[in-house]
Amino acid sequence: MKNSEINPARLTTALQKLNDLRPLVHCITNPISINDCANALLALGASPIMAEHPRECSEITARSSALLCNLGNITDVRMESMMLSALEALRLTIPVTVDAVGCAVSGLRLDFARKLIFEAKPAIIKGNMSEIAALCGVGADAKGIDVGEGDEQRPITRAALSFAAEYAALHRCTVLISGKTDVVTDGVNMYGIENGCPQMARVTGTGCMQGALTAAFSAVTDSVWAAVCAASALGICGERSAGARGVGSFRTSLIDELSLVTAREIEAMARISYIK
Repeated sequence: MKNSEINPARLTTALQKLNDLRPLVHCITNPISINDCANALLALGASPIMAEHPRECSEITARSSALLCNLGNITDVRMESMMLSALEALRLTIPVTVDAVGCAVSGLRLDFARKLIFEAKPAIIKGNMSEIAALCGVGADAKGIDVGEGDEQRPITRAALSFAAEYAALHRCTVLISGKTDVVTDGVNMYGIENGCPQMARVTGTGCMQGALTAAFSAVTDSVWAAVCAASALGICGERSAGARGVGSFRTSLIDELSLVTAREIEAMARISYIK
């Protein structure tokens, strides 16, 4: 996707395809956000399956249109299942999204994420600024599974984020950095998505939901646009929920908005820019 191709109308096309095809998205994710991820997928038009048993995961992946591997709340069982499913997806050319949750604060997760990426060659790698920096080996300032203050303040410029572009080019994938401004790069081009609101950071699972929606869009469009679509759609629905009374109401409203927002509304509200 080139700079000249930043066309919000592509959001409408992708969302319409998502609703028409209702792709089955296999999510191997954590129990903290599993319900929210499933509901977000259903609300926006995809069909989720959240299977993680090693004896069935490859078979389920083979029947799916996309795979999400989320490293949150990691266990031996989920690590085994993610590797089995991701390798099956690679064999069948099913797009894989790896959400590298917590890899900036855990050697176990970082080592596993690097092994999974090397062996399974995912289409999309997602994480916050600290997680992507850790994967790239440039040093990270994480606060638990959240982005650290130092990383959060990193300038959103091509020069400042060259490590992410180089990593995307090296692994021939798309990198999605979640944050106040979401950044998407394929190693050649870099895009910023400025939709969202502060309340999203106060609700557990919004990052995981973004990963799940990214996987869903990867079933109906290319990996760069899948990441842009997911970041835009979730951010816009966050903005539409910003008037909620508190974080509990906001969480409910976010799912409501994902089910109610129209493709034309997403197209009109999307704030996508090319990062030079």
